[in-house]
Amino acid sequence: MRVAARSSRAGLAPTGRVDAARWEYRADIDGLRAVAVLLVVTYHVWIGRVSGGVDVFLMLSAFFLTRGFVRRMDGSAPVRPGRHLLGIFRRLLPAAAVTLVGVLALVRTVYPPTVWASVWEQTWASLFYVQNRLLAADAVDYYARAETPSPLQHFWSLSVQGQAFLLWVVILAVCQLIVRRRGLAPDRVVGVAFGAVFVVSLAYSVVVTAADQQAAYFSTGARLWEFAAGSLLVVLLPHVRLGERLRAVVGWLGLGGLLVLGLVVDVQGGFPGFPALWPVLCAAAVVVSGSGERPVGPTRLLASRLLGSLGRDAYALYLVHWPLLITLLVVTGRSEAGLVGGALVVAASLVAARGLTTLVDAPVRAWRRRDASSLVPVAVMVVSTAVVVTPLAAWQVSAAVEERAIQARALRDNPGAEVLRDPTLPEPPAEAALVPLPTMLEEEWMHLDQECSGGRAVETEILHGTCSETRGTARAQETLVVIGDSHAQQMTAALAPVAAQRGWGVVFLIKGGCSMGLDDPGLDPDSCPHWREEAIAHVERIAPAAVMTVVTRSDAGDADEELRPGVDRFVDRMQSAGIDVIGVRDNPRFSFDMYACVVEAEDALDCAVPRSGSLADADPSRALAGPGIHLVDLTPWICPDDFCPGVIGNVAVYHDDNHLSRTYATTLAPTLAEQLPPRLGRG
Repeated sequence: MRVAARSSRAGLAPTGRVDAARWEYRADIDGLRAVAVLLVVTYHVWIGRVSGGVDVFLMLSAFFLTRGFVRRMDGSAPVRPGRHLLGIFRRLLPAAAVTLVGVLALVRTVYPPTVWASVWEQTWASLFYVQNRLLAADAVDYYARAETPSPLQHFWSLSVQGQAFLLWVVILAVCQLIVRRRGLAPDRVVGVAFGAVFVVSLAYSVVVTAADQQAAYFSTGARLWEFAAGSLLVVLLPHVRLGERLRAVVGWLGLGGLLVLGLVVDVQGGFPGFPALWPVLCAAAVVVSGSGERPVGPTRLLASRLLGSLGRDAYALYLVHWPLLITLLVVTGRSEAGLVGGALVVAASLVAARGLTTLVDAPVRAWRRRDASSLVPVAVMVVSTAVVVTPLAAWQVSAAVEERAIQARALRDNPGAEVLRDPTLPEPPAEAALVPLPTMLEEEWMHLDQECSGGRAVETEILHGTCSETRGTARAQETLVVIGDSHAQQMTAALAPVAAQRGWGVVFLIKGGCSMGLDDPGLDPDSCPHWREEAIAHVERIAPAAVMTVVTRSDAGDADEELRPGVDRFVDRMQSAGIDVIGVRDNPRFSFDMYACVVEAEDALDCAVPRSGSLADADPSRALAGPGIHLVDLTPWICPDDFCPGVIGNVAVYHDDNHLSRTYATTLAPTLAEQLPPRLGRG
């Protein structure tokens, strides 16, 4: 009686028959899940675009979660939020854990070592549902390595889903508390709560997508409105009154809209702003179409046995298809799967998904039905986590042990540029490992000890995070500022030992993609000119004895090496301030990843290229020669005998296609010291 009384109170309360119908199993929604995952797989494998199928998954996941809560919200057995949340992850985590372990095995077996470290990081992020945040950070990170797409990249949507589930259970628990204490109708309370989420999140999504679409694509906040749409569908569905013909038309239009979306709209370039309403509304139309007493429109097709079976395997199919696709590309060295290769990926994915559902998901469900103890989901989650953590941690620890052993032998086994200075040095032992190891590449970016402090502390927001210094800079009698982009940054590795030996302090003003060519827009034309101006003004306030920057730019294509546009104006400004300039010639750049080449090639010399392929015959920086200008050219120690190898002295010269490795740059310190004045400044 209590339930009936509450239901009749609300203006949105549905009739008893309609209300009962919305809790029934909907085979057509399983079919809709199958359509969504087939779209995702097809577009990934053959079309190379995003289909919008993921948006359907996000909406439907919230639909099912909300429906389970609303059904019991004012009944005699309300949902227990904590236990319900454990149950959700008990379902999700085992299949995800098995997939992660499978990916680790594939990566260890057939992937190049250069991707191992990033896969380790992404495995941790995927296991704990923060992969989307990692990918969002990499999307705007100048220093993120450009590699083969990660076999775990697709876990971004699962991370968004996991984060949303946590929030949804909290919101629904609060709604349940209000319903039971205030006697309000569940539909009304839930509708108000998720209506507010929908409006706020959609507005945020539109704004942030316009500002930074790449980061917005992976943002949970920009996706919450899609979940909210699924929750709103639960409370609105019983109140939608459409005739059978209209329901049929709505259903076919919704299904057709889903099928053509990825071909008509640039989903990846415009989502998740207003364009993401398309797949969400299309999916809602299909759900509404199948909500009547008689099946009409696409309902029978979606409720078919074939689509129903695929729908039950949808989660597993989403998990396995992307790693299999990327593995095929890695093994074949191709950028596309092709018709035959794609068909093999799809077939293998369907088989693997069926196995994952049968051998992992079904037994876990059966265990839950046999034992209702709350310890069951806890045990499942602990075991699933351990299954991933054990091999992952063991692999990382073994790699760390190898790194320490190599570092202990580095002076003997890895002399780097020293072999060019002293030809009498013995050859490194045949068993000596090339450094840096593939798993150490993230450490090859040069960084200084601490943020700029004291009189060198930055005063403007745009410089925050781009200024650092060596310890003892405040006590140094002479200070040198390294300023510019990542190529100036890499040369700091050669400068640091010289500065330490001579008692110089070093300040580091670096922003990736922003050289000191004042007429160069840089990689970010919106911020580079502003950052550059503030950085120069900061140098003038510090008044160091000298600044060091890279003054030329090499090219891996047909263009000749040249002075960076407007670098002469930078030099003039420094000289007007009484600050000497150390102008460094750029290093060669390549059209391929030099480090990956030397690691994978049978003979590292196969990767070497002529110096003339990137550098000019005459050093363009000579045009800047004059009082107060100290020009540095390290080309003979990077490209000996006019040939640019990828390995010198058993050290990888580069860690990508255009940046010197920190390890090799450090071995250039004695050569750099010979080209620097013994004292800085003009006194």
